[in-house]
Amino acid sequence: MLKDVTRFLASSEGRALLMGDILRVLLVCMGALWLPELRAELEGFRRTLGEEPPTESEVGEALRELEAAGLVRVKPGIRATHRPEGERTYLIELVRDESVLRAIAVDERLARYSRIWDEVLAELREK
Repeated sequence: MLKDVTRFLASSEGRALLMGDILRVLLVCMGALWLPELRAELEGFRRTLGEEPPTESEVGEALRELEAAGLVRVKPGIRATHRPEGERTYLIELVRDESVLRAIAVDERLARYSRIWDEVLAELREK
């Protein structure tokens, strides 16, 4: 499992990069997001880094591989919305493995994302 995480985090292109980004976003978002939220957070993550966001199908394929690798769990559920019936979707959960969480937490791409937001927030506080 840790070997896969290390490979995804080290990747700089393609599906492996997206898989690493999904792990990064899940860590930042406390380990679980509904699928629509995950797609929105991935878009924000990529745009913050000056990159194009992934497509819906790319995210789906990457999630299937992450689930097969044992790094995420994908559970069907109903997300609360303004409608009484909610929204049928999937809850995406990062598997809680200490070595995996530690590897993601010290990732340089995640650190770059955090530095950008620290700078933005610092500028806002100065105004």
